[in-house]
Amino acid sequence: MQEFRKRWLSLGVALASGISIGAVAADNNPAAVDPALTSSPVSSAAVAGEGGEGGEGEGVTPTNLKADDVAYLSRLGLIRGHLLVGYQLYSQGHAPMARMHMKHPRDELYAGLVPAITHRGGAAFDEQLSNLAEAVASGANQAEVDKAYLALEAAIKAAESVTNPSLKTALLSVKDLLRTAGEEYGLGVEDGKLVNAHEYQDAYGFTQIASRRLAELPAEMRAESPEAVDQAQTIVANLADLWPSLAPGDEVEGEASRLHGAAARIEITALGL
Repeated sequence: MQEFRKRWLSLGVALASGISIGAVAADNNPAAVDPALTSSPVSSAAVAGEGGEGGEGEGVTPTNLKADDVAYLSRLGLIRGHLLVGYQLYSQGHAPMARMHMKHPRDELYAGLVPAITHRGGAAFDEQLSNLAEAVASGANQAEVDKAYLALEAAIKAAESVTNPSLKTALLSVKDLLRTAGEEYGLGVEDGKLVNAHEYQDAYGFTQIASRRLAELPAEMRAESPEAVDQAQTIVANLADLWPSLAPGDEVEGEASRLHGAAARIEITALGL
């Protein structure tokens, strides 16, 4: 049902933006394109379907994950977001929900990214991804899951480190994460009601990774514009109340428009650098 809704939303975005229907169809059929080349839609989550969160970034030209640092960092951020929320759910005793989040990164996002990682001189993290998924699936003790998660986080950060992005690039990747979070939140929460916990949780994970990416900026990058970084961090911090908990009741008071607005403000900041 979510795939159906996302694809219709994708079509609406495509028509409104002047994108050909064929381009949308190609994005929903990963086998039709080079896995390291993803259609770069206006709405990344909207075109996900079973093929994943699509390519990050804006416009209608293909996004080459081998060359586009924003798209590459955004994809890694989405993977980190899925894993973070799965890890936290497991730690809080919600193992069935955690297993679903551990499954999605490989199915939706990782396979198409591997050629870009190796092209850039990085190391793929298949083993670490499998180790964490297997630990969660088998109901391993928390210490074992902690160890597997930390090893995977380190491997993903190593894959991120093969880029040498500017502050502008880093902020645009944060924008992509928040925009995708907004799309997911809109699918998870409608009119104050939680209608899809998985999408709501995805939005949390992506927003948390956006916050972490800002906190992890190296000093020399932060020095490019301390004011821009401080502003971005404040914008993201102000979103925290959208998630009263990871597994709330039926009612959630939150609007996806806040995430979209935050993404837009950070984009404006980035484009001003």
